[in-house]
Amino acid sequence: MPFWKSHKKYSAGTWDDRLDGLFSCGVNYSGKTILDVGCNMGIVAYEIAKRRPAYIHGIDILKPHTRVARSIFLGSNVESRFDTMSLGSRKLQSVLNDSYDIVLLLAVYQHVRRGLGQEEADRIFIDIINRAQTIVARVPDEDDIRLQSLIEGAGFTLSDRHKSPRGSTVLAYHRH
Repeated sequence: MPFWKSHKKYSAGTWDDRLDGLFSCGVNYSGKTILDVGCNMGIVAYEIAKRRPAYIHGIDILKPHTRVARSIFLGSNVESRFDTMSLGSRKLQSVLNDSYDIVLLLAVYQHVRRGLGQEEADRIFIDIINRAQTIVARVPDEDDIRLQSLIEGAGFTLSDRHKSPRGSTVLAYHRH
């Protein structure tokens, strides 16, 4: 199939899959500090950068992904940082800022849970969630409510929900 007839694919989802619901869930990215957990190659961060956030920090486990993200942001006016590391790394605490306006958890929790186990994934995500004022989460299976329970248990209230025709759901939470 010729390149121009193929979908723009990035890892497990197309660009459209990754962006679906992010800009219709009532979250204002302008002027905000953002943490993108599992940032992949920075495509979501790049699209958010068009809305003029103050700062974007991306973390991904794969070095080629963060290399691409850094390259994409070379010409951007948005301050950014992309770190390569596992969320299970002891260095994570020293890499994260104390707080972010918005934390993106886009279909990443289930991967960490599968790799590190439920207890360790919960510990890591509770720490990350507690650094945020707003959480935007993509859940591939809305019936698996573990991540939602962690977010709500940290004092967040669901403010918007976008069910994708592709199957996942974007949930926007704000700290109350």
